[in-house]
Amino acid sequence: MTTPTPDTESTTAAPATPDESKAEPQTPATSTEQAEASPQPTPDAAQPGEEAAGEEAAAETASGEEAAGDAKGEGAKKRRRKKKKGGEGATEGAEAQPRAERGERAREDKNAVRAAFRIGEEVFGRVKEVKPHALIIDIPGKGDAIFDSSELDAEGAVPAVGDRFVAKVLGDGGRGGLVVLARKHFDDPTYEDKVKEEVEKAFQEKAVVLGLVTGAIKGGLEVYVKGLRAFAPASHVDLRPGADLGHHVGQQHLFLVEQYAKKGRDVVLSRKAFLEEESKKLREGSLAKLTVGSVVSGVVRSIVEWGVFVAIPEADNIEGLVHVSEVSHDPRARLRDVVKVGETIQVKIGKIDDKGKLWLSKKAAESDPWEELRTRYAVGTRHKGKVTKNMPFGAFVELEPGREGLIHLADLSFKRIESPADVVKEGQEIDVVISSLDSTNRKIGLHPVLPGTENETRQRVAPHKIIKVAVVSHESAGLIVRILGATGRNARGFIPAGHTGTPRGTDLRKQFPAGSEHEVKVIEVDPKRGEAKLSIKAVREDTEKAAYNEYRQNLAKEAKFGTLADLLKKSQQS
Repeated sequence: MTTPTPDTESTTAAPATPDESKAEPQTPATSTEQAEASPQPTPDAAQPGEEAAGEEAAAETASGEEAAGDAKGEGAKKRRRKKKKGGEGATEGAEAQPRAERGERAREDKNAVRAAFRIGEEVFGRVKEVKPHALIIDIPGKGDAIFDSSELDAEGAVPAVGDRFVAKVLGDGGRGGLVVLARKHFDDPTYEDKVKEEVEKAFQEKAVVLGLVTGAIKGGLEVYVKGLRAFAPASHVDLRPGADLGHHVGQQHLFLVEQYAKKGRDVVLSRKAFLEEESKKLREGSLAKLTVGSVVSGVVRSIVEWGVFVAIPEADNIEGLVHVSEVSHDPRARLRDVVKVGETIQVKIGKIDDKGKLWLSKKAAESDPWEELRTRYAVGTRHKGKVTKNMPFGAFVELEPGREGLIHLADLSFKRIESPADVVKEGQEIDVVISSLDSTNRKIGLHPVLPGTENETRQRVAPHKIIKVAVVSHESAGLIVRILGATGRNARGFIPAGHTGTPRGTDLRKQFPAGSEHEVKVIEVDPKRGEAKLSIKAVREDTEKAAYNEYRQNLAKEAKFGTLADLLKKSQQS
């Protein structure tokens, strides 16, 4: 259709004469006028027969507007001026409109690629690939299609790559799979009903059916069972979640019919039972190659929150789990810092449980570094360290790179403190003594070493033991003392005023000056605070009691004179 020029449109829309206005009564807008107001088809889309009809409709619309213009006066002139402006921009609008419609048409064509075939339509193509159970047919300009090889004549030759191939469309591929071609399905009108009866019977009897995978679609596989479309969920196709299912296309598999509904329009298949049984047999054979307690090489397959999955090459790459507690001797180590995916590591076969699960251990195949630490950091040995971090509960001290110990808040000072920063600063070097070595939990306990106490003999603090102490400070209730040779909270002791052995009202500062050493007896040890309750008075009482017992024993010996015969015999011998 030719776009009207401004001159042509102006002539068509010339003002009508007064006689014409009277002769033509005013009529409401016709359907032709409404059609003109709506967007017109593009010139490219117009057919040859439609061009003349469009020009006639435009002429009728213009005549209607002339009659209405005379009746409305100035309003009609304004509309004609707008019409002229529209005529001048018609060329521009004709160019813009096809572009928009071409884009819309392109989108529609893109979405309609899969639905470009009709069921039963005969198509021609060439064999692109020959698979064991299917042919891949290249349909020129349309893509690939698949044909079940079981429909080929038993006596006929199998087509070769490049051969021409003719079949009818059984599935248009609109759901995401390949276009499915068939022959037998259309030769027998009762063929489809027979297949549905067969599949329904398999569903009721829990029997297996043979299906051809025609496409990997969202959520699973599209499968055709003798021409009947079915669906196999991904979780029932492969035991490994997230696996790529594309390699199944063109293959035949045995399936169990899990669901048959809507007269064969909703069929769900599953391979899960076969896969689990096959996997169980393979796993049993692979596990038989392993010996519990042996150390083997393994390849790290994946790292999860609760451990590491490792494949054992010498046992058909069977996978076992190294639990997070068995990965490293350091319980605080991060899994991804210890092992990497694809890395080969040594693991020890821990156990094979009754469910066929393989439990491995990486740390059991390695020497425990804490065995060496037990000798190097034995309890009671002294070392130098650097304070790395102060925490509300204590101070961490680095003994060597990567090896730290903790000084608990209660072990830092004799006085009650609120924070480790009251005693030590980060980065400060201090002398420490090993107070405990927990190889199970990988913890080292430390105590600070007081200057001048290096040569003190370590003493065992236990009830009823006699030990030596040094006075630290005085209180109204008694004496705070330090147990010689002890460190941390274990060095803190208290002697109540009543156990000093002095009369009430005695000035303890003069009687027991700071730094003076005394022998005391351990009365009890506070299990929570670790402080010992001591007594000087108990030592004196024990000393007096021991002296009295010795005197009584000597007196008993002297009082025993014996008989007269014994005395005479003793005198004769002398």
